[in-house]
Amino acid sequence: MKIFLKKYKEIIFFMLVYWIVCLLMFFKDTSFLYIMLSWNVLLAVLPLVFILKSETSLMQGRLGHSILWMIPWLLFFPNSVYMITDFIHISNDKFMWIVEVEKYSLDGGVVYSTDIMIWTKLLIIGVGFLFALLVGLESLYIFDKSIGIITLKPVSFLGVVLVSLLSGIGVYIGRFLRFNSWDMLFRPIQLFNQLVIGIDRFTIQFVATFSIFIIGCYILYRIFRRITCFYD
Repeated sequence: MKIFLKKYKEIIFFMLVYWIVCLLMFFKDTSFLYIMLSWNVLLAVLPLVFILKSETSLMQGRLGHSILWMIPWLLFFPNSVYMITDFIHISNDKFMWIVEVEKYSLDGGVVYSTDIMIWTKLLIIGVGFLFALLVGLESLYIFDKSIGIITLKPVSFLGVVLVSLLSGIGVYIGRFLRFNSWDMLFRPIQLFNQLVIGIDRFTIQFVATFSIFIIGCYILYRIFRRITCFYD
């Protein structure tokens, strides 16, 4: 944990600021959505802690310990992508609507909401998702590097694809079946049964879509990382 705090202190600082903002919004709006968002951000940061422990063990020549730390990383990694589904919480908020206007009116009949609370909610969810995604992609990058050290680079890319697929399943399990990451350890049979029962066309489409989304985001992340490193 000391290594994490030293290397990623900015992430901890941002998370604390995000928690404070969510707490203020909770007292203002009395919605437990903001407590949930704070919790989801914490769950999104944990994979980075786990994979950093794995990388440290690998650098110390303790391959077994490194692989063991990858297990909780894999279980919690889907949380970093899961937060995009929190946008469903603005589905009941009315951001714009159409009103009856005269035929030649220039305003087009579109009216936008002036309720600052719903726009603030949109921003808080968006910032939380972006933060969670970037932290998750950083942890995936460390995983990719670690697998590349243990094996070959093509194998590490296949590992990224496999993690993306499993994460797509994890997001589906979290959003629709309402299981948590730790349920894989404490309620694996019930989780597996619910997953098998719930498999249908939509399940496959959802998992495939999110898997492609994760791979696409990771490729973009690698591109921007390489560009910034080049200019540094």
